Amino acid sequence: MQLRHRRRNRGKQEPYLNSEGEISLTDLQEGAKGIVTRTTGGLEVVRRLSDMGLTPGCEVKLSRKCSFRGPIEIEVRGVALALGYGLASQIFVQRLKANSND
Repeated sequence: MQLRHRRRNRGKQEPYLNSEGEISLTDLQEGAKGIVTRTTGGLEVVRRLSDMGLTPGCEVKLSRKCSFRGPIEIEVRGVALALGYGLASQIFVQRLKANSND
């Protein structure tokens, strides 16, 4: 049984863009900014995210991603938040173009 060569040809994959050009928050690169377009999940998940300030239309900056699907640190409205990978994957953003004066 040969399992060690299973992932040999899996190079760096591009993030999945849906028809509206949205990507998951987990697909952003460190230091990149985006605008929250929607959140998925149940009513309690959406309510918890909106209590933290993650509402559609707000700008987020991904500060740090931990390896092995660990927590993700973001900045929202001047506040640093840490989200678990599963919760962050339910937040969809539209990437912002990088400005030269950042």
